[in-house]
Amino acid sequence: MIGYFPDYRELNPVWAESLTDIIYFSAEPHTDGTLDTSRLSKETWRDLQQLKTDYGLRIHLSIGGWERSAGFAPMTADPLTRQRFIGTLTEFALAHHLDGADFDWEFPKGKDQFKNYISLLTETKAAFAKQNLLVSVALTPDPNFPLADFASVDRVHLMSYDRAAKHATLEQAMDDVQLFLDAGIPAGKIILGVPFYGRNTSPPYKVLSYEEIMTRYYPSPVVDEVDGVYFNGLNTIQRKMCYALAENLGGVMAWELAHDTTDSNSLLRRMYALAKRKRPC
Repeated sequence: MIGYFPDYRELNPVWAESLTDIIYFSAEPHTDGTLDTSRLSKETWRDLQQLKTDYGLRIHLSIGGWERSAGFAPMTADPLTRQRFIGTLTEFALAHHLDGADFDWEFPKGKDQFKNYISLLTETKAAFAKQNLLVSVALTPDPNFPLADFASVDRVHLMSYDRAAKHATLEQAMDDVQLFLDAGIPAGKIILGVPFYGRNTSPPYKVLSYEEIMTRYYPSPVVDEVDGVYFNGLNTIQRKMCYALAENLGGVMAWELAHDTTDSNSLLRRMYALAKRKRPC
């Protein structure tokens, strides 16, 4: 049970009751192999460490993301800057008692950039393994990507959302998982991503958090579309969880935690209740 927590949100300790891992989004790679952590606050690190102590929560640092990936291409192109980056990241992870790092380059272009990205991930995993740290990668299920090459990491976070007009259906999730399986990525490494937000079914695409949808429209648990906005309601989230359990996937992850409700309609709590059963629904 993995959740993304962006640096521009307020940390809610209640989330830890329904998670095994939280990913703090995000640091940014620089061209010279240094790491920009300026968006990450000391107070949040302190609070995350307290959750780690209280709940056994694993803490990961996200690297990159949308509009935070410009440094990847030049940094990964040079073996020396890759090694500098890996050294910096390892030191940061140890100093902040992290359990791993999650890479999110959006997006490599061409064979050379993908090759360099895989080199970065492989080399990071070799360095992290010595410290018992995990390496994960967030991936869009694009058949044009060399998906098989990403099997070298510990976890592959499948971003099965923003995929079509109805951007995150159960059927789309099943197709996306199958794409990864066909590429040779073991089921136990695949983490199925689900959205805690809705998106317009036609351009211009705008996002509404699940909490905003529930507050504004009060949809029933079986409804996934209101006023031209497609989202995952409780029923669809449950079906995705049941599918992940039946296929023996490595887990599920959500983007992003602050988009959820904190009442009985919480998607995270429903997912956790099903995950605790540890068996198909």
